[in-house]
Amino acid sequence: MKTEAELIDRILKGEWRNYAILVDKYEAKVFNYVNYLMNNREDAEEMVQDTFVKAYRSLSQFRGDAAFSTWLIRIAHRNCLTHFRKKTPINISLDSVTNSSAGNMVNSPTKKLHLDDRQQVLSRALAQLKPDERSAVTLFYYQELSLLEICEVTDLTHSNVKILLHRSRKKLLGILKEMGVKQSTL
Repeated sequence: MKTEAELIDRILKGEWRNYAILVDKYEAKVFNYVNYLMNNREDAEEMVQDTFVKAYRSLSQFRGDAAFSTWLIRIAHRNCLTHFRKKTPINISLDSVTNSSAGNMVNSPTKKLHLDDRQQVLSRALAQLKPDERSAVTLFYYQELSLLEICEVTDLTHSNVKILLHRSRKKLLGILKEMGVKQSTL
């Protein structure tokens, strides 16, 4: 098994087929991150492809200071932010959220949310956060990046990442409360 550094070296020397190994290794991780940010599977799939194409084109710029996966997530992060700047903001009606089957289960205090329903409710709540807030929460909780790695991905200082995470969690909790979700059901 080749190390990432060996693979990257071989790719840069013209053995471009080795790039498929890196894509296979990290595609799911990049997709999960992008999908939480985009909240649209088709857009996320397109963004993942774009991320890997951009990463391939700029592979010679990878210095190895950070993990390759962090470098990829950083490219995906920037692609998503660029996409959000170009696109009009998405507004989700709370009525549409609470009228869904998951929303009805959330409003029932006697029922615990099933795992799929919890995921659906959390996804809807995350979609209401600003892209940078959604990104911070996704990187920390879903991608399980450290604060230092989030700093590398977002180009924010350590204190700014901590503040952003704190505010994002607080806002997410408020959104969930507005949706009628009680902390005990999550």
